[in-house]
Amino acid sequence: MQHKWKTLISGALFTSVFLVASNVEASTYTVQKGDNLTKIATAHNTTVQQLKQWNKLSDDSIFLEQKLIVATSDKATGNLVEKENKPTANKIQYYTVAKGDNLTNIAKKYNATVSDVKKWNALESDAIKVGQRLKMQQLTAKEEASVDEVEAVIEFKETSDEAIAKQLGNEREITVSVNAASEQMYNQVLNIANQSLGVPYVYGGNTMAGFDCSGFVNYAYQQAGVKLTRKSSLMYFQQDTTKVQTPVPGDLVFFKNTFIPNISHMGIYIGNDEFIHAGSQGVAVANVKTKYWAERFVSFKRLNNVQ
Repeated sequence: MQHKWKTLISGALFTSVFLVASNVEASTYTVQKGDNLTKIATAHNTTVQQLKQWNKLSDDSIFLEQKLIVATSDKATGNLVEKENKPTANKIQYYTVAKGDNLTNIAKKYNATVSDVKKWNALESDAIKVGQRLKMQQLTAKEEASVDEVEAVIEFKETSDEAIAKQLGNEREITVSVNAASEQMYNQVLNIANQSLGVPYVYGGNTMAGFDCSGFVNYAYQQAGVKLTRKSSLMYFQQDTTKVQTPVPGDLVFFKNTFIPNISHMGIYIGNDEFIHAGSQGVAVANVKTKYWAERFVSFKRLNNVQ
């Protein structure tokens, strides 16, 4: 389902000049502990949107040691490949609330904070409703008076909830259990996971010195002999797993909205509605039926290379 951003802009002319470079270089950056796209964009004098475009990122998720393109330039002249003649007039941006939206995912679209959006719109709580029109920046009275408003409509991609539903809808649900060899492998995964109980949470961690959620899953499966590339929980959800009708101990469980409005946490199912995971308090056992996890539960899934 496609939604629209409605933006009020001045009548100023936007022009872009694209230079054809015969020898284009790309500067890269390796993601470090504590990094996020905003921090990286600021450090390299660019924007989050530009980073996402250069690196074909569908959301703001990045992972430790990931290599990102942070600049492209013409080797011969040193000029940026794309130049823009920016308008001098002011512009006011508005956003129309769509199904599945919340203040967190709306603010992220504009690299703003929830507090900013609430202040700009005089909101006393986080409650919003479909169709509500939100101002997405604050101008002074003098600046607002100088804007010659013309409405434009800009298309954007589906919300994170719709993207999750589309992903699951495109998967053919697994309805059978694992074979004997995989069951034996799963037993090893669960033994390794249980031996990791109490290991502290470390962002980007994938060793017994400390784990994050996907690092913990990666470690347990690797130690059991399953070759996995280190990825984020979102990437494992999108690229390496398929939904399963009836999970067995050793399958994976995915959650959303733990810190970003998308797939943001994963763990290993151990049976009886329980799973083991690397949470904020370290590696521990939790129950998918408790209020916090039930509200964020998405699905049980199985790695595509497990039969």
